[in-house]
Amino acid sequence: MNVVIRNLPGDVSEQEVMEALKEAGVPVEELTFTNEGNPELGTVIVSMDTSHAGANALAKMVNGKLWKGRRLEAQVMQEFTGQGLNK
Repeated sequence: MNVVIRNLPGDVSEQEVMEALKEAGVPVEELTFTNEGNPELGTVIVSMDTSHAGANALAKMVNGKLWKGRRLEAQVMQEFTGQGLNK
């Protein structure tokens, strides 16, 4: 499952995000950073080996949290499976 975290400081490092998530016990597989066209607003996609419930728990834990002077926004990315397209 993937969780998108938005409104990170533009200068935050992958190491800082990884450490914060690991301290919280999040089973991170990969981090993908983007600024979505705005260098001041960092966004990270957190790929993790967990259930939908685990991803929801992370999103709820992070959403609205103040970190490094920024109010974070987080949500679970719905995975596209393609089921039902060719019926």
